[in-house]
Amino acid sequence: MRNATVLIAFIALGMARGAVPGVPCAPSRPQLFPCVMTRYSTPLKLGWVLGVVRYQNANRNFQHGPFVQLEPGFGGGKVNLGYRYSRSGFLPVFNVGLSASLLQTWGNPLGDVEPGQTFTGIELSTAFSVLGFNAGIFRHVAGDDSDHDWITTLGVGAGF
Repeated sequence: MRNATVLIAFIALGMARGAVPGVPCAPSRPQLFPCVMTRYSTPLKLGWVLGVVRYQNANRNFQHGPFVQLEPGFGGGKVNLGYRYSRSGFLPVFNVGLSASLLQTWGNPLGDVEPGQTFTGIELSTAFSVLGFNAGIFRHVAGDDSDHDWITTLGVGAGF
């Protein structure tokens, strides 16, 4: 009976601290986490974000790591390569990332940006739970649209 009481007290103490002794709170090895989102952004219009993050746990609820994303849309497409910080519990709470991006327009992009143009730039992205936002600045690098040396992007979406 005394052994059972000691064992219950030991387990309760471990749970009060957040973990049972000897069992790690978070994986120590990097883990791949998928990114899937529907986003409306300039100049791509409605699109989808598909990607993966290679998270390393900083501590129990914070992760960080590199990510890659593809974002095809009706007005163009984008490839993002960056680094992201995240806080999560059972579900993601928030994340913030900075990426180098390559953007190509096609179809009928938003604004007066012409199709067939290529831009390169940086983009800041953040998400709160399942609602995501992005903003970036891009330099025109290829195509015949000499009116747009620089463009900005803004977007909002939902996903994880």
